[in-house]
Amino acid sequence: MVIRFFAKPDTPNNEDIQAFFDNFDLIQQHKQLIFDTPEYYSIKIASFGCFPLYTPPIRLSIGELLRLWDETEWKQDDKYFYCITGSPLSGGNSSKYWSSKKGFKSMETGVFTKQIRSALWLLQTGSTEIKSRCTPIEVPKRESSTLTVNDLIDILQKNEFESH
Repeated sequence: MVIRFFAKPDTPNNEDIQAFFDNFDLIQQHKQLIFDTPEYYSIKIASFGCFPLYTPPIRLSIGELLRLWDETEWKQDDKYFYCITGSPLSGGNSSKYWSSKKGFKSMETGVFTKQIRSALWLLQTGSTEIKSRCTPIEVPKRESSTLTVNDLIDILQKNEFESH
């Protein structure tokens, strides 16, 4: 018998997750605006992040996740990983992703430890580039936006309408 233990992520807000990915093209089109606007960049959605055993949770904002997708293996082909749980010691994991072709799925990813490390480096240094074999496991406190993902979608849709 095989027993597997996984860290438990935050209780997901499935409506917010669905709204985010239903409007993924709109969000991608306005990625630079999100990067440039701290109030948009720091919007959080419950269960976006890394939830490894033995360490504090690494909750990611929309802006941080967009950066990780652009610059690291948080995006693999058409798989956009948004919730990663597992053990950094064994590498065993269960990672949730969204795909424009397959929708919402889970899988074990072979780059689990790299994904955790790139998220930690981004939060600690502002860069996704891993510059050392040792990654201190310290999750800096960051301010969260008072806006929700639905607020962001409304703002982006309004901007789209006004620009046409």
